[in-house]
Amino acid sequence: MSKKFTIFIIPEDDSETRSFSLGKTFMRILITVPFLALVILLLVLITYLPKISDYDDLSLKYEVLASERMKVLDLTKSLEKITHMDDFVRNSLGANFHFNETPKIIDSALMVIPENNIISFSDNIPSFPPVDGFISQRMENRFSNIGEAHGGIDIVAKKGTPISSASAGVVVFSGWTYEMGNLIIIYHGDGYMTYYGHNQNNLVSRLDMVKRGDVIGYVGNTGLSSGPHLHFEIWKDDSTIDPLIFFPNYLKKDLTFKN
Repeated sequence: MSKKFTIFIIPEDDSETRSFSLGKTFMRILITVPFLALVILLLVLITYLPKISDYDDLSLKYEVLASERMKVLDLTKSLEKITHMDDFVRNSLGANFHFNETPKIIDSALMVIPENNIISFSDNIPSFPPVDGFISQRMENRFSNIGEAHGGIDIVAKKGTPISSASAGVVVFSGWTYEMGNLIIIYHGDGYMTYYGHNQNNLVSRLDMVKRGDVIGYVGNTGLSSGPHLHFEIWKDDSTIDPLIFFPNYLKKDLTFKN
């Protein structure tokens, strides 16, 4: 039996025919090497393709975690700002206001009611009238939970009238809402927040620090509004408090049927 293979190369023209003799062992090597290379390639693909897929999944999860971590860091910075603001307003002094009647709520953390009916406020208590105007709608109850239909007062004023911050604080929201239009929410510390709605435009942005009496926007007619006015709310934790308790002078300009 022959141990060699002969390969003939026959050209199309009249040139000389060439032949090559290859040993049987060489032919086996020639066939085996590509086969082994193909097998190894398949094994590599079978072994490492799932790992490549896992790597892609891990990379994607890492990106998500990194993004979430950045959000947490931003929230932490925001919380630190609010904490610093809370410390600031707790150490600040405010003004004294006379009330026509003693409020029905007494909280040692927010007010002290002496015998002469004067309430002494710290600076985080709303004490600066947000706008000069007339009351067109009152709050339904003096103290209410979140479900209150009208949780504040409406103060009618000329469009473009400056709106002032009722107290020092940090802006936690400044933007558009469907109902309130241009809305500003300010956190004053000790659980107090004030809302200013239907603004023509807002002059402050989220995380801006404001002082008592700072102009934060202008009276407008944005959102669900029938005319230029400021919708003003005062919140303590998860309840609203009638702003007329804090600003009884508005009662002199009350246009509602209750007056």
